[in-house]
Amino acid sequence: GGWLDRTPAVLQAWHPGIEGGNAIADVLFGTVNPGGKLPVTFPRAVGQIPIYYNHENTGRPYDRANHYTSKYLDLAHGPQFPFGHGLSYTTFDIGEPRLSVSRVRAEALRKGDTVEVAVAVRNTGRRKGDEVVQLYIRDPVASIVQPVRRLSGFRRVSLGAGKATTVRFRLSAEELGFWTQDPHGGFLLQKGEIRVFAGNSSLAKGGRTLTII
Repeated sequence: GGWLDRTPAVLQAWHPGIEGGNAIADVLFGTVNPGGKLPVTFPRAVGQIPIYYNHENTGRPYDRANHYTSKYLDLAHGPQFPFGHGLSYTTFDIGEPRLSVSRVRAEALRKGDTVEVAVAVRNTGRRKGDEVVQLYIRDPVASIVQPVRRLSGFRRVSLGAGKATTVRFRLSAEELGFWTQDPHGGFLLQKGEIRVFAGNSSLAKGGRTLTII
């Protein structure tokens, strides 16, 4: 993986089929503007495997300033390429998510109410292109440990140079709750704070807090 630091971009074609050569040439020469996103997490080295974005939190979460937290001694923190990552010949700015309400009653969600999440996205480059806006949530305190991130929705949008739009998601009880480990099944929607993130990969930074009461 050392060569990755010496190249501006990588084209991953997977198994493109008999027309793959034409498709790859169209991308390399700029005839089309790619908009693909990684459906997996790419590690920096095999020693990181298994690696995935929706892992459970460790007892000592990574902290650059604290030597005694979870980290590798010979590798940088995090994956080489995160889940959901992907580049194109233009750039996009994705704003922080805006919630229709900051507090919602658990009983209302159980009866079918939803919370709208609005995310502004703008094409900041000079070419038309596609972006995949991704919505993640985190439940930091639950009766059963939850992953540090959970993909709750995604939308592909096509925008001309300089154009902007707003992408909207709906969070319902289904997205905000979780299934128990009961062999007969059981769904729980618990009170507390839910962190909502939006971005272009599982490393999305912009976040808001939704409180279920």
